[in-house]
Amino acid sequence: MEQQHRAALRSIDDLVGASALKGDIVRWQKDVTKLPQAILLHGPSGTGKTSTGVLLAKMLLGLEFFDTSFIETNASDDRGISYIRDELKQLMRVKPVGTKKKVILLDEADGLTPAAQDAMRRLIEKYSEHTLLILTCNDLEKIRPAIRSRCAVYGFSPVDPIKGAQRLSDVYTYDAPTLIRLVQMMNGDMRACINFLDAAGDAYTSRIDDLESTMDDSVARAIEGDWMKLRSNLHNSLRSGLELTHVLSNFYDNIYEHFEEEENLDSIWNMMVAYGDVMTHKHTWVGNNYSYLDYMVAKMKTEVEKNE
Repeated sequence: MEQQHRAALRSIDDLVGASALKGDIVRWQKDVTKLPQAILLHGPSGTGKTSTGVLLAKMLLGLEFFDTSFIETNASDDRGISYIRDELKQLMRVKPVGTKKKVILLDEADGLTPAAQDAMRRLIEKYSEHTLLILTCNDLEKIRPAIRSRCAVYGFSPVDPIKGAQRLSDVYTYDAPTLIRLVQMMNGDMRACINFLDAAGDAYTSRIDDLESTMDDSVARAIEGDWMKLRSNLHNSLRSGLELTHVLSNFYDNIYEHFEEEENLDSIWNMMVAYGDVMTHKHTWVGNNYSYLDYMVAKMKTEVEKNE
């Protein structure tokens, strides 16, 4: 699935967003001495950061792009300082053979502890002459200022639904309106779109219809105080292919639409309080855990009933 996504990024013209990066890539290709000490790509999940990092490495290395000149690793696998000292240091310190630069792509750098980031900063300073470190992260604020100051920083935004549908049509032979609906539902997260389409197969249209219907019904159940049905709907949405963040954001969007109505405003405000409380703990989430949905439903029930 990830390979399919990357395959769609064949050249610099395929990059969506981060327009400033395009000009810099061309400049670096002409003169590698102009490369920064490190590069940091940040933005929401599924906006193409990892794919762009791979494409960037291919364009910079050209014919010298091979296993020993490009290495991809993930900071979420080991977040502590031991990973930096024992693994990343070894990868960065070894000089490349047959090429002027070696490129290391480190995904989810915002998962590293502060101590690990401090150690990584020293590695960047020491080995940047022959090793280019490309970092990706979802939350820029979790990257320490000392790291950011040593990087060329580029932000990525959720993909526009029409452009996202065009990108998907390179891989999937589905109708454009349905693909646009899917990109909207996934908030521009292209990786989530690909995962959903791969799982849904030929039943993708009915799966999207079911998801939209379920999310619409979830708000109605919340307003009626049918908390068990709300819980069931949210669980089903997560089970059917939506990631946790998309379940919550779609639920929020549906709640927000009810502000235009004069009825049930007190309940809607109370639900917003509960939703906000859940989102303040977002940085602690690990995976698509159903317990977060249960917590939100319980919080909503408490807030609504407390203020009745």
